[in-house]
Amino acid sequence: MRINSKPSAIFIIYTIILYSFWSLLELYLKAKIEIDEFTKEVYIKCILWLIPAILIHFIFSNHMFIEKEEMYLLNKKCWIVVPIILLFTIYIMISEYLIDGKLMINESFGISTIIEVLSIAIGEEMVFRGLFLNAILKDKKKYLAVFINSLMFLAIHFPVWIQSGTFISSFADGGFIIVLLLSCIFSFAFIKTKSIWTAIFLHFWWDLLLFIF
Repeated sequence: MRINSKPSAIFIIYTIILYSFWSLLELYLKAKIEIDEFTKEVYIKCILWLIPAILIHFIFSNHMFIEKEEMYLLNKKCWIVVPIILLFTIYIMISEYLIDGKLMINESFGISTIIEVLSIAIGEEMVFRGLFLNAILKDKKKYLAVFINSLMFLAIHFPVWIQSGTFISSFADGGFIIVLLLSCIFSFAFIKTKSIWTAIFLHFWWDLLLFIF
């Protein structure tokens, strides 16, 4: 089934608004009006990312690859997150040990960190897997859809990399490849299980490990 003109227009408009406002926020507004990370990642992301993505998905659910009746459920295929979680944990712990020579829990880690990480995972996965990938999977081959979605996911990181002065280094040291690979993993987990919760939990776990260490 092809997405008709009305849903397509809504997706395009929302994409433009999201990328434009998020770039403006990261590059100018955040410093100008002194918005802290918690406010940005929890409150603003909920308003700009999560709520619109849920509304658009519910309204145009029948035009998407995975409809609302299935996407918000857990099923037996969701067990595939277990080996991926183990791989994520082993990779990050070994990486941190090789870099620092030891494993130490970040002193700033706490409840607020967990809330922030959870908000990031829910908001970003609802937009990039639950909405964007879910929409283009209708007309595109799965691998092409995942590739396009990964490029979109990479691009949303550009403003914060530019603002923090790490844009060039993120490409020079191959950090951008990690973002692309993670996006592919989240996408294929979403496609395989047809549940948004697998992508959310994998995203949450990866970011949580980074915050912990």
